[in-house]
Amino acid sequence: MKQSFLVLILFLISFQSINSHHTGSSDSPNATARFVDPFTGKREKPTNYLVMTQDYYQSTRENSHLFTTTAFAEMNFFDGRFALNASVPWNYYQQRGREDAARIGKTYLGFKFQPFFDLDKPYFFVIEGSVGFPSGPDTDRFTGGNYYTGSGFIKLGYLYEKWSFVTKIGGLNPLSRPQPNNLQDNDGVPYYVRKPSASPPEPEYEFKKTTLISAYVTYYLMPEISLFTGLLYRNPYNGVDYSKEKDKANPSYFTEASTGFSWNFSEKYNMSIAYRYPLQRDREYRLYQSAWTFAFSMEWGSD
Repeated sequence: MKQSFLVLILFLISFQSINSHHTGSSDSPNATARFVDPFTGKREKPTNYLVMTQDYYQSTRENSHLFTTTAFAEMNFFDGRFALNASVPWNYYQQRGREDAARIGKTYLGFKFQPFFDLDKPYFFVIEGSVGFPSGPDTDRFTGGNYYTGSGFIKLGYLYEKWSFVTKIGGLNPLSRPQPNNLQDNDGVPYYVRKPSASPPEPEYEFKKTTLISAYVTYYLMPEISLFTGLLYRNPYNGVDYSKEKDKANPSYFTEASTGFSWNFSEKYNMSIAYRYPLQRDREYRLYQSAWTFAFSMEWGSD
């Protein structure tokens, strides 16, 4: 029900935004190439757009199916060289042997910046960064970690005739330190200015910097329809919340392959569907069996 409500809101916003002003055309093929990331459904270059992304993860490590709906909005400035954006995810866990659950995920505020190159050239260089805010201590309503997270990426893209090539290098960096909870002196006084009457429980996780590298190739069947395939590398495997257990369930890295298509069914509207497949297949430690990403986006303003 909540997912349908979010989609309805996006549709109403889209409908109200339609007017007689159309996106400008250009002789450059780079002006119509959307460069849609197959792993997230988001645009690589600074753009005025809204996107609703629906991810479906089949058979996660907890033997549940995970549905993640993410609302993302971005607005560009300085003729497309800089943009500010924000995203909020909503997670629904379809669980086996337990009651289903829903949580709000970590909220991110970020930016994109194209420092040089002519924007009409068939290549681009983008610097991207964002800050994820603490989700709060109420784990019955929120998920994503009660700490600040920073992310940063360098993105390179090149368009050659009907082919485009994009690579992204960056990662996640914890910006907060773990704050142990003292179960006996839970009086609201910060732990670092109070002598506890008992040692806090040893945390099961430690914060780790996480490296993310991805690359994908897109083939444009026509200006409106494209096919893509890509690879994603993540190290460490468990991300920022890294388990201290050194066993088979916590390998050092994670890799994923993706394939799908993107369709610009108008000057302002785009839809993409991607199938994602983890390359680690051992049932004892795979993150999930497979995943699908569906993204619907709307642009506004002129190119």
